Amino acid sequence: MLTLLSRGLPSTKSREYLRNQYLGGQFEVVSSAEPLLSDEKMKDVHIRMPRVLNTCPPGSPSLRLALVVLSIGAASHFLLFLDSVVDNLLPAAMPFFISVYGTKENANHAWEMLVSSRIYGLAIGCFIAVLLSHKNGRKLPVIVGTILDVIGVVLTLLITYIPSGVMVATFGRLINGIGQGMVQTAGSVMLSELPPLNKRGTVLATLTMWACMGELGGMIISLDDFLGRPNMWHWAMGFPLVVLLPALVILWKAPDSPRYLFLANRESEARKAMSFYQNAADCKQSMEEILSEKQYTLQMAKEKIDENGNSSKIEREEFLQKTFDRIQDGKFFRPLLIALFIQTFVHLDDWLWISYSTQIFETYGLSSGKAQRASLIMSLPQAVISIALLGCFDNFTRRSLLIFPTVLSVIFGILAIVFSAPQFATIVPIMIILPILAALDLSVAAISGESAYAIVPELFLANDKVLGTAIVGIVQNGFGGVLTNFLLTALNYHGVSNVLIPFVVMNTIYAIVTYKFLPETGGKTPGEISRNFSVELPGVNFVKYIKHKFEELSETAGSKPFIFNLVGFIFQVICCFFVIDFAYYMYTNIAK
Repeated sequence: MLTLLSRGLPSTKSREYLRNQYLGGQFEVVSSAEPLLSDEKMKDVHIRMPRVLNTCPPGSPSLRLALVVLSIGAASHFLLFLDSVVDNLLPAAMPFFISVYGTKENANHAWEMLVSSRIYGLAIGCFIAVLLSHKNGRKLPVIVGTILDVIGVVLTLLITYIPSGVMVATFGRLINGIGQGMVQTAGSVMLSELPPLNKRGTVLATLTMWACMGELGGMIISLDDFLGRPNMWHWAMGFPLVVLLPALVILWKAPDSPRYLFLANRESEARKAMSFYQNAADCKQSMEEILSEKQYTLQMAKEKIDENGNSSKIEREEFLQKTFDRIQDGKFFRPLLIALFIQTFVHLDDWLWISYSTQIFETYGLSSGKAQRASLIMSLPQAVISIALLGCFDNFTRRSLLIFPTVLSVIFGILAIVFSAPQFATIVPIMIILPILAALDLSVAAISGESAYAIVPELFLANDKVLGTAIVGIVQNGFGGVLTNFLLTALNYHGVSNVLIPFVVMNTIYAIVTYKFLPETGGKTPGEISRNFSVELPGVNFVKYIKHKFEELSETAGSKPFIFNLVGFIFQVICCFFVIDFAYYMYTNIAK
């Protein structure tokens, strides 16, 4: 190793020269000083230059990046295959479930639990990803999650071979969901940090492409021409092993996120990881962005001014305390609210059509085989569109790719409600028009989904990405688990048209809220996006106004205890009313 001192160069040239070489990965700072310092301090910086300057592994950085990106997508969103496959497998699996549970109603409830257990697992996996990522980076939760994916699929294959196989398979889908949740959370953050800025949207959009391919693959493999037969149906749920095992090998050999390594002050590892994923030109630009982001993050987190004008450190080691501190910061909480809304409700159409489209088509007169094929044909356009969109994703704004498809989804939902009415049955048969409208609805949902998965990790600062993405994933999948757990029953009792009404209303609200509150994130650094949000929590001024009015009312009443007791009494009466109403409802249902 050679040591270079900056004393021999003029101060300004020295600073610029060393800065360029540092960003290019040629030198390593071995003193405790910052790489960018004043002229006086720069004179005392010692730089160590390695003998071998080219630390890049053999091969193309673009190819290595592509393999890692595809592997993360395969271990996370491709596993939506397991949700679409159970939709088409229900007719073939129903004889087995009836033989186990006796009646079709009990078999349906068991099937609903089998379907929804994986979605509940996704919420659990998102939480575990936060715990592992707190001190272990992005790669560890991705690897552990992929291993759990493999274990979950293997347990699911035992459904017909061992006693209580349905419970084992349900547990296997829960384990699989936990694994996917871990990869989905840490992996999506990792994907937002690996590519250069101009390719970030395309890389994140691959997640939705994998989801569409998984949904399509699940419908193909579960046809009765392949594995959708009473004696073969359970094998269809094991197909993801074909892509999971190669993905695990690739991810095991890949380095961690260079952005995480740099922010964790592991600069030598960060430069090596950066050279693994990016070429020299992109690497230099990305390092400049990381330096700028680190400076912005440190400036934001250095100290917090309290109400008395005193400053206090807010950086703490305890995970729970740190989480609590971040939630109190508007720079985290405001984008969190937007991200929760954006990603939770973007999947309404997917949860309806992907989970139970075969049953919907059977309800309107299609035979079991034709209903399966209709579901397959329904998924083809969205898969084609999601792949084609990758080539031009970064040419559009994130907001436009989210709002316009949602508006089209509202239109298609309204048409589905109208044509499902009896008076229109003689004009256009619903069994023909409904699969077409479902295909169009899923196609625009694929576009909005790609945008949503790109937006959510982009909304947060680097140190907040995992926590924010995990909270969003927990809420999204918890909501999806509840929805899919009761959706089949709702479709059977209330009909498709009545179920579509709240979906259309929610999509309308979704487009309006997105247009009003979502900032554009495409092509912007985390620091630039963060400037759209205030440090104050939302609703602070409203709370202060209510508090002021409440104090005025208390003074008018003569004494504060009186008004407090009055409000407390009203609250207790309301609570008692709801408790009695709920108890009566439960009693009447049990009596029936």
